Amino acid sequence: MKPNILVIGDLILDHYIWGKCERISPEAPVQVIEVTKETLNLGGACNVANNLVALDCEVFICGMAGNDDAGKDLKNKLESLHINTQGIYCNQNRPTTQKSRIIAAHQQVVRVDREDKSPISAEGEQFILNFAKSLINSSKIGCIVLSDYQKGVLSENLTQSLIKLACDSKLKILIDPKGKDYSKYQGATLLTPNKKEATEATGIQINDDSSLLLALQKLKEICHLEHSLITLSEDGIGLLETPFKKDRLHKIPTIAKEVFDVTGAGDTVIAALAFMFAQKEDILSSIHFANAAAAVVVGKVGSATANKQEILDYLRDNHLLDSLSKETPKIFNSNAIDLKFLPHLQRISQKQKPRMLHSKFLESSDLPLFLEFLQTLKSQGSKVVFTNGCFDILHFGHISYLSKARELGDLLIIGLNSDDSIKRLKGANRPINSQSDRTALLCALECVDFVLIFNEDTPLNLISQIKPDILVKGADYVGKEIVGSEFAKEVRLIDFVEGRSTSATIEKIKKG
Repeated sequence: MKPNILVIGDLILDHYIWGKCERISPEAPVQVIEVTKETLNLGGACNVANNLVALDCEVFICGMAGNDDAGKDLKNKLESLHINTQGIYCNQNRPTTQKSRIIAAHQQVVRVDREDKSPISAEGEQFILNFAKSLINSSKIGCIVLSDYQKGVLSENLTQSLIKLACDSKLKILIDPKGKDYSKYQGATLLTPNKKEATEATGIQINDDSSLLLALQKLKEICHLEHSLITLSEDGIGLLETPFKKDRLHKIPTIAKEVFDVTGAGDTVIAALAFMFAQKEDILSSIHFANAAAAVVVGKVGSATANKQEILDYLRDNHLLDSLSKETPKIFNSNAIDLKFLPHLQRISQKQKPRMLHSKFLESSDLPLFLEFLQTLKSQGSKVVFTNGCFDILHFGHISYLSKARELGDLLIIGLNSDDSIKRLKGANRPINSQSDRTALLCALECVDFVLIFNEDTPLNLISQIKPDILVKGADYVGKEIVGSEFAKEVRLIDFVEGRSTSATIEKIKKG
């Protein structure tokens, strides 16, 4: 199903007059342009809508146009792209915003703007608000984009009403802001200012990572944003992350190899983010996707768009499919090899070797240095997951359990019972496999990052030193005391695969 997205903002018609110049006017010292052709393009919020159409979205657009030829041309252009224009308010007393550019010998000679930037009327505000409400009430949209070019549509009153409407309906609302005062954007999901715009809005001159972090924090504080980000042109996108209530800067670098034209790249970014949010994708996957979309667009000339196939090709060619969540491939609807295999195939094509087993196994003498390493990872926002067990006769139930545990964080540490520990717990005939064999098998699993052996009956001492963010146990621990839980930020219980256990395997072997 296509994602449905509502775009609200300043509608602009870009009018291009192409010609050649071979003489100077006798009337004044100016060029005489002989017109060869005229073209019309979509600008402002219309270009955001155009980008969403390229991503195969159903698009509704709201804004204001005049009762003039430019207004008719604008609506015809939008409707030719199958964009719903019922939300466009016709203002009889003002012109449609149109920018006419005269181009000669591939150079812009002059630009002529026809516009009225006075605030939208109360009647116009209500028309747009009612249209947005009708779409939301009929569950027709999955995300809202506000594209502000300061041409009068997104007044403070209308902007705040739309944000409240979105929040009350649990819809993401993304805004491309303008101006120095961002107070009217309070409560939005996110804004997409560039570095210059963010500097003007926060009063913080952004010249390094420290000042970028401060600006992101100030933006979040000013506007009460869910996500705070700043687009950084050739440096990618800066995102404020707050793991464990501690702010940190996450920079997603640009991946464009060649830049021909940055026109409209900001519209592409916000359209790509809206496309991803409408499909419930997480913020990091959405930014990586938007970054790739922008990279495709700046590699073209003019105000261009990027389609899903181009973005997929770009991510694949640059070995970046791993940057997306495991759910993202479904959006591409590719007929090629199943996208879930592509990251693995990329690792093969890059001739990456598997890690040696001993690189995952930690001797007791390695523990002090490893704990320092863990502390550094935690300070950078990495989430540490810990679980423990005997893992004797490794089976599918174990692998399913460990894979689910690994998905909860950024690294998974296994506390493995020693042979002596298992004998005390399960009897003299266990374990079936020695601790060295069990260690090797666990280290061979991709979902396992580190293995430590403990000789005590419980891993309490190990957990107290590691202090994991998430302590994982099986669902059979419901209502029971869990050893080491006081040293973890969170305890999670994972269901076992029914019918899979070491004891069941042993009984099956005994029965022949």
